[in-house]
Amino acid sequence: MSGSALVFEGPGRLRVIQREEQPLGPTEVRVRTESAGICGSDVHGFTGANQRRVPGMVMGHEAAGVVVDRGSAVTAPAVGDRVAINPAVTCGTCGFCTTGQDHRCAERRLYGCVLDLAGAFADSFVVEARNAVPFDGPVPLEWGALVEPIAVGDHGVGLLQGALKHGVLVIGGGPIGLGAALGARRRGVGRIVVSEPDAHRRAIAQSLGFDALDPNTVADLEPFAAAVECVAIPATIEAALTLTRPGGEISMVGLGETTVQFPIERLIVGERVVRGSFNYSRADFATVADWIASGAVDLSQLIEARVDLEGIIGAFRGYADGSHRALKTLFAPSESLRQYQPEQSVEANRSTVNP
Repeated sequence: MSGSALVFEGPGRLRVIQREEQPLGPTEVRVRTESAGICGSDVHGFTGANQRRVPGMVMGHEAAGVVVDRGSAVTAPAVGDRVAINPAVTCGTCGFCTTGQDHRCAERRLYGCVLDLAGAFADSFVVEARNAVPFDGPVPLEWGALVEPIAVGDHGVGLLQGALKHGVLVIGGGPIGLGAALGARRRGVGRIVVSEPDAHRRAIAQSLGFDALDPNTVADLEPFAAAVECVAIPATIEAALTLTRPGGEISMVGLGETTVQFPIERLIVGERVVRGSFNYSRADFATVADWIASGAVDLSQLIEARVDLEGIIGAFRGYADGSHRALKTLFAPSESLRQYQPEQSVEANRSTVNP
């Protein structure tokens, strides 16, 4: 049986193709795609701003769907189950994997981010059964595609531990920043401020119940004991060091730039603590999936666009040239495109997206 998939062919080039379904291994399940989010890292790979996407791969690592088939050794999930996809594949045997720190595994790879682990920009895709996390609850299944980016922010704020009792500043109001703010509130933090220059994103943060301020006004506030930095450009890193009080803790989640300069004097003189935060553990992902599926918070306003395989190419182009600014765009294959035949390709303007 064949189906449609979106293939990355190199910077600026995407193509819709027909492909045969991947055979199932004994420990794998086949998932019919319900929704898959376009991540900023996908866009940066598409434009050539980074080299983390390689030609021939099918992207899509923020995904949810329904199990439609399973391998001979799989006992759960069952066919028909709703699942959110934890895209991380780890060795399972190293010291990190066996102590709940699998996100630090040296062999960690993600579905939709490497050539041999096809992602969810397709009618269906195959994952290990343990990567198909139950998504049971009253909310739309498409919200399962929000679990991955929200889990990234949630993990970052969770590293701050005791410092959170004095409140937290979240720098950046994108999906990961909102994940950090939501994670702080889920942990009972009272004072949460989101710093975001874009008025539309501030409005979304405010609709979720957060104080969302322009960065120019945050400087007037009393310094914070903790901050989550979700951007990673010089100005936002300086803000994190400036707006935390001496002894404050900063969790660095953003990867806007891979190398940045920052005012080291503020780090040293203020005895601030800066720690990196990388993705999430399996336990983190499962916790966030349960929380989102419960409907504890209405996350519908985060999803501002939906596209099928015809529309997803235009969405990538729009993110690349700045004409498409939806906070989160979800891909969902249409029934007509399950029998889609023609191939499409598109060139992107690679100069419009910063790393």
